[in-house]
Amino acid sequence: MPTRKTLLAITVLALLPWVATAQVSTPSRVDDEREAPLPDEPPAPRQAREDRRARAVDRPREEDHPSGQAGPASDRAAEAPPPDPSAANAPDSLPAPTPPEPPEPPPMPAARPILPVTTSLEGLFRHWEDRRTALREQDPVRAAAAATAVLEARRELAIENLVPFAYSEVRDANRALEAGVVADALAHAELAVQLAPQLADAHAALARARFASAPGEVGAVLSALWDAAVAAFGEPHTRRAFFADLFVALFAAVLAAGAVALAVLLLRSLRLFLHDFHHLPLLRGSAGIQAGFLGLVLLATPLAFGLGPLTVVAVALAAAWLYLSTAERLALTAVLLVAAASPWAAQEAARSIAWTGTLAEAVHELEHGAPSDAEVAALVALASEGTPPAALTAALGRHAKRRGELAAAARWYAEALRADPRAAEVQVNLGNVLFLQGDLDGAKAAYLDAVERAAGDRTVQAAAHYDLSKLYLRSSDIERSSAARDRAEQEDGPFLRRFGADDDFSANRYLVDVPVPDAKVLALSGGDRQPEAIREAIRSRLAGALPPWTWPWVPLALAVLLWGLAFLQGRVAPSRACERCGRPVCRRCDGGGGPLCGQCVNVYVKKGLVEARDRLLKDAAVKRHEQVQHVLTRVLAVASGGGGHLYGGYPWRGLAVLTSLLFLGFLIWFWRGMMPPPLPTPYLLVGKLAIAIPSALLVYVVAVRDLFRRTGT
Repeated sequence: MPTRKTLLAITVLALLPWVATAQVSTPSRVDDEREAPLPDEPPAPRQAREDRRARAVDRPREEDHPSGQAGPASDRAAEAPPPDPSAANAPDSLPAPTPPEPPEPPPMPAARPILPVTTSLEGLFRHWEDRRTALREQDPVRAAAAATAVLEARRELAIENLVPFAYSEVRDANRALEAGVVADALAHAELAVQLAPQLADAHAALARARFASAPGEVGAVLSALWDAAVAAFGEPHTRRAFFADLFVALFAAVLAAGAVALAVLLLRSLRLFLHDFHHLPLLRGSAGIQAGFLGLVLLATPLAFGLGPLTVVAVALAAAWLYLSTAERLALTAVLLVAAASPWAAQEAARSIAWTGTLAEAVHELEHGAPSDAEVAALVALASEGTPPAALTAALGRHAKRRGELAAAARWYAEALRADPRAAEVQVNLGNVLFLQGDLDGAKAAYLDAVERAAGDRTVQAAAHYDLSKLYLRSSDIERSSAARDRAEQEDGPFLRRFGADDDFSANRYLVDVPVPDAKVLALSGGDRQPEAIREAIRSRLAGALPPWTWPWVPLALAVLLWGLAFLQGRVAPSRACERCGRPVCRRCDGGGGPLCGQCVNVYVKKGLVEARDRLLKDAAVKRHEQVQHVLTRVLAVASGGGGHLYGGYPWRGLAVLTSLLFLGFLIWFWRGMMPPPLPTPYLLVGKLAIAIPSALLVYVVAVRDLFRRTGT
């Protein structure tokens, strides 16, 4: 048992600081066996083995340096001199170290896939029915969710206008306004604008709802009204119906103004015509009243026998022509030429404004709306017959692409290119189909061909460069992608911002399609025979019993004959109205030829030849004539606006006033429209009246005031 002294010594030794020293002990036999050389390896000297073991002891372990850096012992080992080459069995030189292989580049992240079309038109209709059911059941949360689903389906299918849905929302907005629920009216109107941005009624309903919600925010109301006007002018149904109303009103106004002008001038010249009619050889010996009655019967004969407006106008012009001034003859000649050209003008106007029921309407609905499957099937059947127009097959291709039917879209686009190889917009759309099918090389070639064939169409160029930038981006060619994108923005940035989206990877939004140009769609509206039928109807209405081949040669021949008669006026010597009393100044009756009749010459020129009583009677007759002319001129001005100017000797002014008033009058009379669209816009119809009525009143007041000023107070 250890003694107390022994325990004390052990404790003192334990408290003393220890100093570690590096020692290399002599290897045991077990170590010698562990370090024994392999059979093929020559034995190394014992000292070399001991040196290696010493370096191994001095080298720290790797886990002592987690950062992977060598410690101080490693540095000393690196700085130690190489072993002596003279050692036994040692090689003369060490082999060069093998350089490490370069690390492989990190893999590029996979491009985000383009989402295919997953919805359908039937699904969109189901969401809409769900919304209508929720509204009937007073479930606003469900109705809002269904509306969001409808808008999402509309976006995915790339449908620009859901017009029937928007009209339903407009009706609900109007009902909400009538009930005083302004918030609901505003919500319905805003949804209507989202469903159909090109529907004027939707913007007009939004303007009403905004005014009811915040009357002080005039800017928002005016902005909605401006959007309504822009949408109405941009929508073909409304725009063409509006221009049809304008043309019909103008056409009717010109012809009616010409007829009124001829009637007024004939009324002013009737007394002179009947006087000269009595001097015809066959009637010279008859009584004046008999000759006058016969002249009136002659003027009314074409009208009584229904010989047509042209015959009536020809007789009236022949009766009044010699008694008109040069300005009045020019004005009536212009009206006659317009009437002669009116059948062809009506034909061209009908061809340019025809829309409802034409192929152009169907193609436009296919491009910008949501036609039913039956309507699409009818167009497919039409395109399968004969050689369809390129615009129809291009629209069918874009319709199939928007529904996700890429193979059908490629076939329709190929058919469109066969009909119109220079159609650059079809090349862009075909490139998009190839892109979605994975054929990037074919898509690139199509885009480049579209740029070459665009012929200055900046929209097509912008779409081609935009889609080309997406293709380069898929190929990891960032530099060329940025250059193509910048070029596209410069060419038509608003178009790209309207139809393109960088953060939307759906098939119909990631790439930009080019719609069929409006010019090619409008060209499909003149394919029927209706414009020719309109031309023939107007010609037969004007010509009456005249055969078709006589138009327009008969009106032109009539104008030539009338001006030839005017050049023979000196030989014919027609009567003129006396400047004082208005009686005919006739060379055959009075033997004179001055501005005064024989009675006025005897009374006012040859004084002393007439008794005072007769002179007083003549003065009374002169005053009565002046008063009648004065009153008649003003009555015609008040009755027709421009008739007073025509009667008073201002033909062009009177004809312009008559045409303007009759034009505005026809617009007011047919305020619902001569060719209304399928869904007429009540706001625009009321707006037409709001513009036409004040304009007509203004023209009328200015015309009457001008004539009163000219004729004295």
